[in-house]
Amino acid sequence: MYKGKKGIAELFDVPIKTLNNDLTEMRKLSQFQGYILKPSHKRVYINVEGYLKYLRYKQDNRESSM
Repeated sequence: MYKGKKGIAELFDVPIKTLNNDLTEMRKLSQFQGYILKPSHKRVYINVEGYLKYLRYKQDNRESSM
């Protein structure tokens, strides 16, 4: 299931600016690139499960660095 930026921001309770930063990082990581669809310059769709996997990845990295 895919949602737009606003839908993902509401679902995960994150500001759009934080989401944009996350999407930039997701695009740089090959394992997460496929979870973002950009059919035109104004439309972006994010896979809900893929974004959740990305958040878990960030959490694991943060915990392992402590």
